[in-house]
Amino acid sequence: MSAREAYIAGSSGSKEYTVTKGTSPEDAQRQVAAFTAGSNTVQRDTPNIFKDQINLAGPPDDEGSFTLQVEKNPLKERLKDLKNQDEAFQFINDLNRANPAGILDRDVLNFIKAPLTGIGAFTTDQNEGRNVYQLLLNKIFQGDREQMRGAQPLFQGDVAGMRRLGRTLFRDPNVDVSLAQNLLSVLPGFTNPGVVNVRDFPGGGISNLPEFGQAGLDFAKQQGFRDYGATLENLAKLAVPAPLRAVLSDAGQMGDDLLFTPFRNLFNIGGEEEVEEE
Repeated sequence: MSAREAYIAGSSGSKEYTVTKGTSPEDAQRQVAAFTAGSNTVQRDTPNIFKDQINLAGPPDDEGSFTLQVEKNPLKERLKDLKNQDEAFQFINDLNRANPAGILDRDVLNFIKAPLTGIGAFTTDQNEGRNVYQLLLNKIFQGDREQMRGAQPLFQGDVAGMRRLGRTLFRDPNVDVSLAQNLLSVLPGFTNPGVVNVRDFPGGGISNLPEFGQAGLDFAKQQGFRDYGATLENLAKLAVPAPLRAVLSDAGQMGDDLLFTPFRNLFNIGGEEEVEEE
């Protein structure tokens, strides 16, 4: 085998390459370099943090023969297997810690865009039509504000298998509720034991993405990203009379959802009632 053959093997996508017995140390070194270079051509559009690694499949045998093996990148494999927002958020947070440039890396964002776009967002908006990638961009635009614009993401695992009743209310089918309890729950001072309010969970049930602060805004400006959420917010404010706008503003997140949801739905129509259990 020669260095040329090693390069062809790597560039054709081979996952293994064996340096045979009788190969001189110099030729073995050249073949290793050639196979590595060939493999890298297959991954030339892949950010370094997601590239597969080439390692020895095991120690050399008694005759000096050894095999190189392309090992799948664990982060890339996780990205392929993301199933819901909870998994996607955990992946994003782990990636932000693992990558030297964090999430604020144009190549990394381009690489994760398609998988994250395919995962629907789960938020305080019952009619949420955005995806996880849009939530991530929204977070980048948050800057130093206390929270990002619009509906806030919720932990799906907290309410798995429950039926949605409202922005933060869910019905737990595993809790038996009598007719009397159902009737009493409409009265002040009584609660329905079968209804779960995620606001009662730690952190109000809010699922968190990395905090980017001013660095996020600077990055977005450098990349030419446009904050369409801010544009929609301004349009919504212009369309609502000032007195009502003041009332909604005092209502906090609930007011934000009531104010912005109709405008958001003009561009993203979506909804869910049942939270699927993974």
